Amino acid sequence: MKPIFISIFFFSLICISCGSSSDSTSSREQNPHAKMHQEIHDELYQEQTLSKLDGKWLIKQVYEMEIDTTQFDGKQPFMNIDLKKEFLNGNDGCNLFQGKVSIKKDKIIYGPTAGTLMACPDMEISGKIMASFNEKELTYVLNDVLTLYEGDQQVMLLKRAE
Repeated sequence: MKPIFISIFFFSLICISCGSSSDSTSSREQNPHAKMHQEIHDELYQEQTLSKLDGKWLIKQVYEMEIDTTQFDGKQPFMNIDLKKEFLNGNDGCNLFQGKVSIKKDKIIYGPTAGTLMACPDMEISGKIMASFNEKELTYVLNDVLTLYEGDQQVMLLKRAE
């Protein structure tokens, strides 16, 4: 009987000292250890996401339009993402572009971009590429490919360059 009493006493003491309650959200807000743990978890998740999104991505589809190198005299439109520097650059098949980019949970936030203004045979695709992400906050899904969405609409499909 005595060991059970001692076990119950220590369990109760641990629960009280940790600020345990039936409402896990309020207990996390009140418990500095739980809050610190969540912040560390969020920071690690953010770093892992940064490393997965960073790098060169080939633009394979914009809205409903498939993109291949034959449309741009052998050039493949691409986007380089560097989230640590919050910088992106690339080529829309005709013009070079660069701008700011950041991440917030499942969103990629594209700032204003600037680019060259060359005239090319197929400006429609180049224009759609730029319009698809310039100054937008897009939801992303990262599997074998990087898919960007604006609401429910797929905006762009990118494949990591090898």
